[in-house]
Amino acid sequence: MAEEDVVEQILSILPPKPLMRFKCVSKQWYALINNPRFVAKHLSISMHNNRSTTRVLLKRLVDKDTDTNSETQEVFSWFKFRNHIDIDNGGEHEHEHRFFSEVEDIDIPHSMSLKTRGSTLHIIGHCNGIICLVPVVSGEVILWNPAIQEFKHLPPQPYLPDSPEIAVRPVGWPEGLPFLQYRHCEYMDALGFGHDPRSNDYKVVNIEFLGVESPPDGYDINLPPKTAVYTLSTNSWREIKTFSLETQSTILYPETFQMYFKGMCFWSGQERHKDIHVYDVMDEEFIRNIIILFDMGDEVFHEMLLPDSLYNPYVYCYDMRLLVWNESISLFGLQNSSSYQWASFGIWMMDKFGGPKSPWTKHISFELTERPLAFLKSDEILMADTKDTNGRIFSYNLSTKKLEYHPIQSVQIDSEAVVYGNYSIVSLLVGNKLENTDNAGFSLFDYSSFPSSHSMVDNEWHSYSVWAMPPDDVSLRIKKVMESLRLEFGGPEIEPHIPVVGSLRMTHEEVLNKFRSLQSCVTSGYKAKVNQVVIRSFYYQCVSLLIDSSFDHSDESFELWRATGACGRCFGFKIRVRPHLSLLYGNLTEEERKKAQEKVSILDESITSMSFPITRLALYKIDYKDKSLKYWDKIAEHTLQYFN
Repeated sequence: MAEEDVVEQILSILPPKPLMRFKCVSKQWYALINNPRFVAKHLSISMHNNRSTTRVLLKRLVDKDTDTNSETQEVFSWFKFRNHIDIDNGGEHEHEHRFFSEVEDIDIPHSMSLKTRGSTLHIIGHCNGIICLVPVVSGEVILWNPAIQEFKHLPPQPYLPDSPEIAVRPVGWPEGLPFLQYRHCEYMDALGFGHDPRSNDYKVVNIEFLGVESPPDGYDINLPPKTAVYTLSTNSWREIKTFSLETQSTILYPETFQMYFKGMCFWSGQERHKDIHVYDVMDEEFIRNIIILFDMGDEVFHEMLLPDSLYNPYVYCYDMRLLVWNESISLFGLQNSSSYQWASFGIWMMDKFGGPKSPWTKHISFELTERPLAFLKSDEILMADTKDTNGRIFSYNLSTKKLEYHPIQSVQIDSEAVVYGNYSIVSLLVGNKLENTDNAGFSLFDYSSFPSSHSMVDNEWHSYSVWAMPPDDVSLRIKKVMESLRLEFGGPEIEPHIPVVGSLRMTHEEVLNKFRSLQSCVTSGYKAKVNQVVIRSFYYQCVSLLIDSSFDHSDESFELWRATGACGRCFGFKIRVRPHLSLLYGNLTEEERKKAQEKVSILDESITSMSFPITRLALYKIDYKDKSLKYWDKIAEHTLQYFN
């Protein structure tokens, strides 16, 4: 082995602090330690040689003056455990024990503290030793590598609207009643941070919610979010499309960033109706809680259901967190009965990705109500005692069910923890993109056992939707308009229909049984009357015909309103989909949408006065990742009796 290879091998196992000092030894050492190939090798070795010590980066609030307890300050600390392995029975069994070792407060770089002006720092997420932070006051994003004391303030992103004051009437707020404006900052957006294994780069995802639009017809429209992605190697932001966050009738809202794992960012969030009547908002403000994923390579969103038991209306769940447990995704949270007389923590582990329903298995339930911070190892959880006025930190062993309090405190419930599986020397200040090379070089992939992020979502389940189908002559008339729009603006070929119930997440057998039961709930046909041509920023409602719907018994559209409600109730929905018939799917600019809207009137001058009977309901299986619609299949149909 050559001398330079020996030097590289020795340096690659050293902690970051001495490595940073050794940059001054010679130009050759400086170039070696800064080489992306060496950075990847050092990181990979660190990821696999961490059994001796478990390090936790803990953000905590402590009293400035322990005597008066009048004021607190924010402190970042290293919380270190020594791991000891006992081997018995001739090496057949290993038992790992953790012993608290020390607490070491971290000095925030002076130039970084000047920039944040003493603002509270919120930990967004972490990846490969890099922490993503947001000062609560300013909302600007900071990347920080505490191991080498480097930080980077991200440039302002130019794509998402910077709206200091937003005057949006809250969902369900009565017309004419004053409401408060609220001040908006980027901190309120759904930020995420992680590594793109395909390009070997680091990215920050910023999802901004544009609020609610309230037209005068009594419906509130949840506007689609906008998303921008920052890439470290280019030090720049760019806007990406978000049509993967919508279905025909619903929209997915990422809310709280949970973690980065194996090329994917995870948020807890909600699935909401795109349109909701102000009188219905109290019945069903959102449809269901979900988990939303973002593929850092493809830059596409995916969604995943929670465990089935968490959708039980008689069980309340809160403080739900996603954590990595035994190299698998686990859901950790409190659940209790409707009586609130008991509460317990449960841990659900994801068996695999894919399948029509949530692939979770409940593994453990235990009677603790303190807040989890992180998994230390496979059987031990670090928790904050929120009931203790001193805010003590303790670990709970899932196997022995024993608590161990540690000599470290955090006032109130502001503790945040990051388990450090590795120290990283990834620089935030230079061109540090880790290159993938085919020659005998090291990269993060050489040491990683992680599967491709595609394996997480390849076996995607399908959604189902119930459509109201127009008669053949009406369908032919609408298709002529659709074809002309498609020739000019692009988009897939659409079968004319009015969505009645959408976003049905069930097995094939379950949805068929529900659809059969629908035949006894809705037996009579009804009339659909076109109201106007509307344009939206949604992909599936780019240009559409709005259909009259009224709960006034004297209105001729009342039957449509009643039938839509009956269909929804058969599938467990409490409110109705706002009836519309899409003429064009697509991601068009506002100018293009207006042009398409005008063309509809030219192509068919009387289309807004058109009315037709609905005599068929059809059940479709839908893959919303298939924008060509080639695999949107009709699987059942129900004929209605229509009396004019």
